[in-house]
Amino acid sequence: MKRFRFSLETVLRLRHLKEEEELKRLSIVVSELNQIFTEREFNEKEIERSYREIESSAQIGTSLDEYLSIERYIQGLMRINEELSAKIEKKNQEVNLVRVDVLKARKDKRVLEILRENRYLEWKKKRNRQERRELEEYNEMVLMNQIHADPRPEGKKESSKKIPKTFKILNREDGGDELMGDFKNLRDFYEKYYMGQGR
Repeated sequence: MKRFRFSLETVLRLRHLKEEEELKRLSIVVSELNQIFTEREFNEKEIERSYREIESSAQIGTSLDEYLSIERYIQGLMRINEELSAKIEKKNQEVNLVRVDVLKARKDKRVLEILRENRYLEWKKKRNRQERRELEEYNEMVLMNQIHADPRPEGKKESSKKIPKTFKILNREDGGDELMGDFKNLRDFYEKYYMGQGR
């Protein structure tokens, strides 16, 4: 029997590549989002440091110009963080959209994977049936050849206790339980026949 071959294997590979592509997109947008968070967090720390600087300068006496310069710096950082917060909200929406694309690509791939698994199970069943038929045909042929080739009289044939050599074809992947049962049934038949109970 021919080896298993899934007719949509190329499509399955393409869907696997599509999933990988969407995962890369997700990785990029998440990385961009993390960079924005990092920048905003840095600005927040700068704002806290600047406020502490103002508090300490008030104790030692600082010129008005220096004080106003620190205030303008703080206000500038706060405006930047407002813009960064808007970017974060927008980027979060983009991340969610890409995640939807990832889930869709993964679902499309999984549909074909399930179809492939089902086709493979069908192929294994057909292979098992074919192996069972080949086993039965082979053992029948062995039996008939030994009957025709035996030169002894009929009486001696019936009294013979010798059992013909039989062979089994077992499925390595499935454990061979079904075929083993068929083999035992055939073996029992041969024993009865050559013991004189099957005629």
